[in-house]
Amino acid sequence: MQFQSTLSYVKNPPPGYQQPAFDFMGELEKLKHNVTVGVFKSQYDFEVTLQYLVYSVHDAHVDLYAGILSVFSYASPVPLVAASIDGKEAPKIYFADDIISRREDMARGIENPISAVSRINGEPAIEYLTRFGARQSVGMLEPHADWNELMDHPVQDVQGIYSIFSGSSTFYPGNSLTFSFEDTSIDDVETNWLAIYNNAEFTGPLETPGDFYNFFVLGLLPASYYNVQLPEAFGGPPDENAPITEVPPGTGDAPTDDTIEEELSDWYIRSYGAFPKKAEFTQKTLGLKNETILTGYFYEAISTGVVSIPHFSQFGLHVGSFGDGLTGFMEKAKEKSIPHIIIDLQKNYGGSTGIALMLFREFFPGIDPFAGSQRRSHELGNILGSATTQYWQNLAADSEERLKLLANEWIITTRINAETGRNFTSWEEYAGPRRQNEDDFSLVEQYDLDNPQFHAAAFDGWLLNRYLNDDAEDERLKWWPEDIVILTDGTCSSACALFVELAAQAGARTVVMGGTPEPGPMQTASGSRGALVYTGKLLDHDLDWISGRNETVRSVSPPNRNETGIYINHAAFNLRDQLRADDTSTPLQFRYVPADCRLYFTVDNVYNMTALWHDVARATFEDPSICVEGSTEYASDREQMAPEPPAVEAPAPLSASTFTVDYELTTDNGLPAGDPFASHDPRAPPTYGPCPASNVLLWRRL
Repeated sequence: MQFQSTLSYVKNPPPGYQQPAFDFMGELEKLKHNVTVGVFKSQYDFEVTLQYLVYSVHDAHVDLYAGILSVFSYASPVPLVAASIDGKEAPKIYFADDIISRREDMARGIENPISAVSRINGEPAIEYLTRFGARQSVGMLEPHADWNELMDHPVQDVQGIYSIFSGSSTFYPGNSLTFSFEDTSIDDVETNWLAIYNNAEFTGPLETPGDFYNFFVLGLLPASYYNVQLPEAFGGPPDENAPITEVPPGTGDAPTDDTIEEELSDWYIRSYGAFPKKAEFTQKTLGLKNETILTGYFYEAISTGVVSIPHFSQFGLHVGSFGDGLTGFMEKAKEKSIPHIIIDLQKNYGGSTGIALMLFREFFPGIDPFAGSQRRSHELGNILGSATTQYWQNLAADSEERLKLLANEWIITTRINAETGRNFTSWEEYAGPRRQNEDDFSLVEQYDLDNPQFHAAAFDGWLLNRYLNDDAEDERLKWWPEDIVILTDGTCSSACALFVELAAQAGARTVVMGGTPEPGPMQTASGSRGALVYTGKLLDHDLDWISGRNETVRSVSPPNRNETGIYINHAAFNLRDQLRADDTSTPLQFRYVPADCRLYFTVDNVYNMTALWHDVARATFEDPSICVEGSTEYASDREQMAPEPPAVEAPAPLSASTFTVDYELTTDNGLPAGDPFASHDPRAPPTYGPCPASNVLLWRRL
């Protein structure tokens, strides 16, 4: 955690930070002391305390998935939503299924009143859920976003992921679960919490507590592991008694318009009818699960186009697919003379920095994104960076290895010094340190987006054309920035937060949905605003790789660093802070950045995306009085304004991206701002899914 960039700011946060201050390193020392003196009487108690430290950093890039706590997550079998009756009254708690049934009944002309939940386990529902969210939060910057993470949402349904309350709770919440209603004529619903088994690997027969401990804590296989046949689901031989299914001709071929339409209809089904039955425009899928993420909708009655992007995890060939889909949507909107655009980023957990930068430049041409960042300046990091940078500088200028490593995090001479506008000359120049908030930091770095070789190395061989071919930038502008609305639910994280920051600075409006049932402002992006997540495995690889090439690194690398004493599936931290040009002394993570308007979810729109988009357009372009009381008094800073739109018809656009050469063919990882598969992050598609039996137990009264 010495590489974690925010340690001093979490310990001593500036005014406006919405979570409690927390001395992570100090609490870690206390934990170490308590282990030494025998305070903990069980492995579980120790792990709960350790996980509490991780969650108290309130950074979605900081994650630990290990030991006993990695085995199960906990779920209410009844998903919840928070919704207002009319958008003005404070939201109440409802069963998600009741909201969906109400919508379907109303579509058939049936009036079927539903009742809000008044109490959970005998405690007022709002108080219970507020406390539950604070304990189970996995990295949100304010309680509003913690609250939204508890609730079910159509975008989560489409992505196949759980809300915290209905599947992603880390800490054991107890056994029984009882819901009482405002309408006292309705009987209480009495049920039990479910345990979802998260392990995706074949464990062999775990027959004793010792087997369980050995596998999940120590990472040891049971003695009988090799005495049983590996099941087919885990890569073993097929079951000879299983029925043979013939594969239809053409399976696996490039998708047709019919298969794309079928996939989009699946969005309608998976969202329980919340998304429209058919998108009017879509990114062309490559036939891989969860890869079609960009869909477009046009509502001419309200003069608004909507592009929905649930995440930015597009790497390899999907970068080009996303770019084509984006430019296609924009051209279609232009053909229809659509004056307003909503970019819907609800539940967007981030992904590729390249996708964020592409999206920004397409909608806001002619503006160079600042996208500055810094990292902690400390001995081991500086030794690693200095050795790796020097190794790279000594490679032949046009060698394949040099080109492949060009975007490596520990090679700094390919990055721009924000103060001089020129490339750094050495790691020593970059390391500084700059003394801030009682800690040492590097100088501010920026991506070299004028360099096509950097594009190719950072974005899986793709060039983001709008940064390299800007002769017609003024003509490319299709919408005034104030005619573009960025819509989130506050959980926007990582690369999503980067895009939101750049778009807001360019003059786009921001609208945020939901939050705790009380008036006031709410921040647009309350997931991690860090510039780059980094994992323990990546750091180990970096140290091993350069240690084989540099004696200094080999001599100072921590001894036995891989002997953790516990089996770790995943561990991550934030390597670089995102900064704003007007104040490079305060990470964006610790600045208060509220949306221009906050709206409550309503019983009519929480599971009806079309109704929700209409409400957002109305609040932004017609009637700001429907924004939540006290939420419009905080104007976003506007540092850069885009050029005026052209008076003449713009020519056909360049493609958003062009493939060149990918020198690292073994991976499609681009430049990920965030880890899309962080296992404790409910915004990410879960690495470990529930066992099939658990799926049956999750209620959906449809």
